[in-house]
Amino acid sequence: MNERSFLDRFLVAVPVAIAALALLALYFWEASGRKAPTIFSDELEWAQISRAIAATGHAARRGQPISFKSLYAFMIAPVWWIHSTQTAYALAKYLGTFVMCLAAIPTYLTARLLAGPRASLLAAFGAICTSALFYAGYLLPETLAYPTFALCAYASIKALAGGGRRWIAAAVVLGLVATQVRSELSIVLASLALAAVVLWVVGPRGSKLRAGWSRWDYAGAAILLVGALVVLNQLASAHSTQWNDVTHGWVHRMWTLGLTSFSALALGLGLLPLIAGLASLWLPERRHDPAWRAFAAFTASSILFFGLYTATKTAYLSITVFTRIEERNLIYLGPLLMVGTVTYFTSRRPWLPGTLAAAAIVWWLVLHYGYQLAYPYFDSPGYGIAVLANRAWHWDQPTIRIALVVACSVATLLALLPFYARRLSRRAVSVALAVAALATVTWMLAGEITSANGAAAGARLYYRNLGQPPWWVDEADHGAGTTFLGQAIDAGSTLGVDLNEFWNRSLKNIWSLDGTAPAIGPTTTPDLVGPDGTLSNDPGLPYVLETSTVDMVGKVVAARPGLKLVRVTKPWRLRQASYGVASDGWVSGANGDATSADAAWAYFDRAAGPGIVKVDVDRSTFCPQTRSPGATVTVRVGPVALSEQRAPTVTKPTHVYRFHLADCGSRTFTVKTTPPVAVTVHVDGLARGTDYGVPDSRLFGARVGFSFVPDRR
Repeated sequence: MNERSFLDRFLVAVPVAIAALALLALYFWEASGRKAPTIFSDELEWAQISRAIAATGHAARRGQPISFKSLYAFMIAPVWWIHSTQTAYALAKYLGTFVMCLAAIPTYLTARLLAGPRASLLAAFGAICTSALFYAGYLLPETLAYPTFALCAYASIKALAGGGRRWIAAAVVLGLVATQVRSELSIVLASLALAAVVLWVVGPRGSKLRAGWSRWDYAGAAILLVGALVVLNQLASAHSTQWNDVTHGWVHRMWTLGLTSFSALALGLGLLPLIAGLASLWLPERRHDPAWRAFAAFTASSILFFGLYTATKTAYLSITVFTRIEERNLIYLGPLLMVGTVTYFTSRRPWLPGTLAAAAIVWWLVLHYGYQLAYPYFDSPGYGIAVLANRAWHWDQPTIRIALVVACSVATLLALLPFYARRLSRRAVSVALAVAALATVTWMLAGEITSANGAAAGARLYYRNLGQPPWWVDEADHGAGTTFLGQAIDAGSTLGVDLNEFWNRSLKNIWSLDGTAPAIGPTTTPDLVGPDGTLSNDPGLPYVLETSTVDMVGKVVAARPGLKLVRVTKPWRLRQASYGVASDGWVSGANGDATSADAAWAYFDRAAGPGIVKVDVDRSTFCPQTRSPGATVTVRVGPVALSEQRAPTVTKPTHVYRFHLADCGSRTFTVKTTPPVAVTVHVDGLARGTDYGVPDSRLFGARVGFSFVPDRR
């Protein structure tokens, strides 16, 4: 038989290359649609760390060195050598997308241990068509972790299949490297170890050891195994707070959330790969094939450990922060399940009970644990197919569930194809398999594209809401260095601060006057050091980016809605500032059973000369149908003094106003004075909004406004 010529091989490779480039182009297009980071604080943190590595060679956040976190930060660090943040960000997205798609190569190599070239190509393409590729355009370690695990899986299976010492060493070394990409990938070494133990037990040496065992011997071995699991549980509890907390009182939640995450994975994989992948773990006809034995042992171990990790994490998050479905931690199983799928369909006679059991598991996961319709559900993009049905076709919940029943039925019939293939012609079987492959890929890509479109829509919204261009601070300060200084930064304002920090590399510090600055790295709360408004902790930078509640002495060089870039006069000093006032002007209690609230404002600039202080106090936007008793307000005006907390206060008031403020009411006061001057507002009798039909759970006191107008006569 003559070998194929180079031209023959080239022509065969052309369709494969075209398909690969088409997929890569699709994911590049999705990445280009994400105009800004959307996952905070994760993406901002990785940007900070990688920028520090690019600049100094060492990991840091906001200039403060930190310990090693991931090789991913080193992978994207070179892109920040590009001066343009927009170009660097785009390149980081495309680099992550390309690297994530490289998972197809080790998936192909793994499949070639068990199947032919064409089937292996299907597995390779399937591995990069799943919902996992939703993460390709994000600045997240998953983009490197996904192909890393696929490579580790290949090396581990080769080692377990008897590849020799070199492959064993390679598997161990790659497993150690994987832990430096993402700590979750320590599962590689755990799966390798468990698979090796299982293969030894069922192998010739283990069989020889058990040859003379009686029933009592097996019972004793089972007791020893249970004891070993108890010891491992105690060790895990002692070294893992998450494991200890979850396994002591929250086991039901652990199972429920873990299996729900597997349900999202099943939808993201198009159902059939999970059925066939699970069924491929027991193929009696291949029990003497070392490669299959190694694959089955490693894949089963990986499913176990990834499942335990995900279940523990989701349960722990649900009792400490929020409840989320974490398909994100199971995506690494996709390549192995794709390999299992082609192994299953290339087998002559799979095991029918195993196939039926796998189908039953998938039916149970998908129909019992349901789905979510968030657009997108970041932690579980596999739900994208249900979102597509809801948003594009306007299917309601009952219709979607009926469609899932039909989909599960079709997937089960396709999984049973090997059992009635002999009754069909070879052409009919080939057509059926081609239709199954095409339908599965279409399902996976449709769900992934839907989730990606949702992410892109959110990113465009964030981008449009920023000052344009987003890197306007870098342009205005020419990279000289700027400190962000804000106040009363609530949850709604944090995103804007984070995005400005991402786009403007000259923002060296993110500080606040009241400790509300986003703490994605070190932050500082400067204190007043005197009644003239001088602040402590002067960073020595020439510019301050101030919010509307902060006014520094200096020259405004650029501005965007709610923000001003000021070239400050040294020493840096406040012209005016308010304390205890929310971004919408309310003096309120956020939580608890507080009955009073306080606010303060000061105007420090002596150079302004005499003038008029104006104080507005109102409840004009608090007009519930059921009126509250109102509030008692005390306003004091006088020279600036500093409290124990180094905030402005009034100890020797020149004017005091005490009055009752009813709902919808307002009062205004004006006082002639000379700076520095302070105003304090004390409110008694707070009203919780939700008690009066207002959709806000804050304890409302009064809304205040302060201003100083110099006397120019």
